[in-house]
Amino acid sequence: MIFDKANILVVDDDQDLSEFIVEFLVKEGYKVSAVSNINDSLFKLKNDIFDIVLLDLKLPDIGGAKGITEIKEVSPHSKVIILTGYPSVESAISTMKDGAIDYLKKPFKNEELLNIIQNNIDLELKDNILIELGQKIKAVRKGKGIKINQLSVRSGMTDSSISMIENGKISPSITTVHKIAMALGVHPAEFFEIEKHKKWIVSRKQERERLQFHDSDKALEYLIKAGRDSQNEIFISHLGPAQKSFDEPITHTGHKLGYVLTGSIELELGEEKIRLNEGDSVFFEAIIPHLWKSIENRESGTLWVVTF
Repeated sequence: MIFDKANILVVDDDQDLSEFIVEFLVKEGYKVSAVSNINDSLFKLKNDIFDIVLLDLKLPDIGGAKGITEIKEVSPHSKVIILTGYPSVESAISTMKDGAIDYLKKPFKNEELLNIIQNNIDLELKDNILIELGQKIKAVRKGKGIKINQLSVRSGMTDSSISMIENGKISPSITTVHKIAMALGVHPAEFFEIEKHKKWIVSRKQERERLQFHDSDKALEYLIKAGRDSQNEIFISHLGPAQKSFDEPITHTGHKLGYVLTGSIELELGEEKIRLNEGDSVFFEAIIPHLWKSIENRESGTLWVVTF
């Protein structure tokens, strides 16, 4: 497949909805596949490169956090967008921590689906990944003194296919990369060690992951997201007038540092209520039940640093 638009996998046991999404997105120019459970999705992800996974939160075999975790383990580069008919602030935040990047409430409008996909596609990054993958394959091949026609015979692929892969013109499936790796006598993982260790992370405003709660002004804007390589999470909580961060107080391990960027908030810590104005900060153990809300009929923005 030549990368003009994203490759999308729909994972939902609602056959009617899946068929609608596939038909709609194909008309919009996307390559789309659909399965009804996590196990089938894992098979697909092992044999093709998907940019986005549209995942139903409740599936018959594996659902929720475990489903997201298994998908990210098999395909860490795929961006998971949750589809659910039972949204809540707590479930949204939980799925984001488990590896999802966005959240869409069923039923949704066509334009909402398109917007959420377009907002989470980085075609330039994708093109760079293909180019770097091709360069890596070419370097290994030349380093071993193997010509394209020789690799063609060993792998069972055509000369032109190998050439296009090496030049970043087409997206090979995982199976194809495995064939090339075996023909070159290396492990497939060697081709995917593209990103080098960096001592810094730049977060561009237009590229940040943002969880927007539908039908409200509430949003979480992630500056740094917790993951396998990070035990910290930094985000900005945007709240509309009188809006709460959560329906009920939450608790978790670690600590929280909050700094009010704009407006004023009331922080509930256990039985205490603390007013924080613009420029004020607070630090507390996150095991204490807590939530915050905007006050004085104004929007608020609070920077939160979370350590787990």
